[in-house]
Amino acid sequence: MKGSIFHKMQTSTCWIVCLVLLGVYLFAALRPGVWLRDAFLYQQADGSFSGRDAYAAYTMQIARTGNGTEVEFTMDGETRHYRLESKAEGMSDPGVKIEQDGVVIFTGTALGDPGDAILWREDDGGLADEVNVIVNGEYQRSDLWPSCNWLYNVAVGGRRETRGSVAFLLPIGALGGVLVLDVRFPLLFWTLRHGLEVYGGEPTDWYYAMQRVSRITSIIGVFVLAAMSFAVH
Repeated sequence: MKGSIFHKMQTSTCWIVCLVLLGVYLFAALRPGVWLRDAFLYQQADGSFSGRDAYAAYTMQIARTGNGTEVEFTMDGETRHYRLESKAEGMSDPGVKIEQDGVVIFTGTALGDPGDAILWREDDGGLADEVNVIVNGEYQRSDLWPSCNWLYNVAVGGRRETRGSVAFLLPIGALGGVLVLDVRFPLLFWTLRHGLEVYGGEPTDWYYAMQRVSRITSIIGVFVLAAMSFAVH
């Protein structure tokens, strides 16, 4: 009797721990913001964004005005002010002008859906931003500032992302569901595999040993997928 009560308490505790971990994971994974290379800038309660990576700490303020969008971007205490004007928004190729601290750094058009558009220069028809070359596996400081394309998609296009990739929720849920079924109904998968082939058969000790290994592997797999969901974007 005592053993049965103790087993039920263990089971309840395990379920509570799993639910708490799930809640913590969903809270962390679904926090809104925007990716800047490998830095995730979390959206704060006041509408600003902040985050950091191995190179610097970043903050950003976005303000809509009557005839454009103002962006204040700070990297390690150094601040740049951007002004973005997008004419004929709603058309397939709105005209775009971007100023940095009062100096025009881009004029051209935006092609694509808001938040995922590509900017093309007006003068030569090339892409708005040059391709950054990583030297010795590290970014140069000048390359850490936001690109014109990124600024437009975030400030004008309204791009918003989550800290974790929601695409991983499906395999995590599938693996977790299989694990729950295996624990709740220990002979389910043995019956599905062999039940129609035998009468009165029982799993061997080898089966139970491999079942424990499978459960441990599934638990590790869930944590690996959860970690990957924060690294892939």
